[in-house]
Amino acid sequence: MSLKVLDDCLGCGACEIPCEQGAITQGDDFQIAFVIDPLLCNDCGECIPVCSVDALVEDSEWAVCLGRGCPLSTSRFEDWTCAQGKQLCPECGAVLWRPADQEGWVCPRCDAGMKVICPKSRKVASIGAGA
Repeated sequence: MSLKVLDDCLGCGACEIPCEQGAITQGDDFQIAFVIDPLLCNDCGECIPVCSVDALVEDSEWAVCLGRGCPLSTSRFEDWTCAQGKQLCPECGAVLWRPADQEGWVCPRCDAGMKVICPKSRKVASIGAGA
């Protein structure tokens, strides 16, 4: 599951530094110091130990993203890299994956026929449908 920033955040920015995904950014509002983009967060947890006030917690609204592999079928995509938050399939809109031994992205839904949908993609679709 992705992380979220609690109101206890001091706004020091220590959590932003170890985030290689760029998921942690300053909030638009002066009352909200930092926010985490759940689509960019790969749940690596590098930001958690650097927060001096423990203001980073798991957000149960979002599924776990391991960046490599998939919580739905970890053995199937174990060595694959997920394109979540970066690129979607132009044909069906699914999250693209890249096998360890290839440079190009592959769509597991329409190209490989594996019918796997990333749980974060499902969450985004449900938010869009409800809006």
